[in-house]
Amino acid sequence: MEWYFPKSLEELAELLKEEGALIHAGGTVIKEERIKSAKRVIDISSLPLNYIKKEGDMWRIGATATLSRVMDSLESDHLLVKALKCTATTPLRNRITMGGSVYLSPLWSNLMGPLLALEAEIEVLGKGQGTCKYEEFLSNRGKFQDCAVTEVRFPDAKIIGYFDRFARTATDYSALTVTIALSVEGESIRGAKVVVTGTKKAYDRLSGVEKALQGSRLEDVDAEGILRNVNVEFADKPAGSGPYLTEVSKVLLCRGLNALGGAR
Repeated sequence: MEWYFPKSLEELAELLKEEGALIHAGGTVIKEERIKSAKRVIDISSLPLNYIKKEGDMWRIGATATLSRVMDSLESDHLLVKALKCTATTPLRNRITMGGSVYLSPLWSNLMGPLLALEAEIEVLGKGQGTCKYEEFLSNRGKFQDCAVTEVRFPDAKIIGYFDRFARTATDYSALTVTIALSVEGESIRGAKVVVTGTKKAYDRLSGVEKALQGSRLEDVDAEGILRNVNVEFADKPAGSGPYLTEVSKVLLCRGLNALGGAR
């Protein structure tokens, strides 16, 4: 096994031309057997990707920025920070990188819902090189094999947001998460994004709920009525059966809508 330590994105792009390379940054999700089977490991920690900056109305986060640094850089009530507070433990957040978290996006990811709700984009280097919507990345992962995420960006949107998750313990993987992002003008909801993750489809955008919310007065939202016909499907998990998790997701969604209504 050979290790490579590129110093530029051009050098990384050359290394990615050969298939089967293992990307290393924070190193928190690389299993021992994967290290042993890898012929080439590319450590990207020396690349100029450890940044978080706001340019105009867009936040840009480099791939090697840690989750802890993201939390420290954004406002405490930012939707992404709310999710990161529930992610892993402090020592792990000091190691876990944004790029690895986005590229892997496991079923239990706490970042998936907020990034979808924020309409995030990612910059990718490799065979699928370029910029794409995070949602496109999730729906077509095969296209991005042997690639590396170099940047995550999303608008500095004026929204009010809610994030919650369901897990057996505080540090357990999330069985599901719910994310609600609302843009409000005066007392009326002008735009809504509602996402549930951990489902059979990995995530569900609740477009019917979003449509029902648009144009409503925030304080008049009938959460139970809007959610009555929502039926998000889950597989059985250690945290509970599929039907049970469906009911839990409705409870969390209802709680979130009521909390946002009471926050104004």
